[in-house]
Amino acid sequence: MIVLAMVAGVESLRLPVGVLRVPQSGFWPLLLAIILLCLSLIYLLVNLNRGNNSNEDGHFGAQSGERTKIILVVGVLFTFAFFFEYLGHLISVFLLIVFLLQVIVRMKWWLVITIALLSSVLSYILLYVLLGAPLPAGLLKI
Repeated sequence: MIVLAMVAGVESLRLPVGVLRVPQSGFWPLLLAIILLCLSLIYLLVNLNRGNNSNEDGHFGAQSGERTKIILVVGVLFTFAFFFEYLGHLISVFLLIVFLLQVIVRMKWWLVITIALLSSVLSYILLYVLLGAPLPAGLLKI
């Protein structure tokens, strides 16, 4: 994650960054890269101080059930990115949250639908209405 954050930070500097009052296209990727770098360093320091990074079975990293969930999440995130323009923001975010809450966390359907709907609509209001960020309408053509 540290290497990914550094690469993302360097790549974001290829874009105009701007300032906090007038952010440009490289501002948010740079900010997210810095946050990822800080969180990765904190995680590394906590685990180094803990001494032993292994699970109960002596193996480093995630257990097999957790690995499957990690692979599923990474796969659905790539799918989300691939279909984001075609489906649009509202539908894409809704389906992503439904997948994460139902398949990964296994919540009740009524709660999954409620959270997914709220997440989709509130993120749209925040990004498009309040911040004026261009979001793809996709199938809904709002």
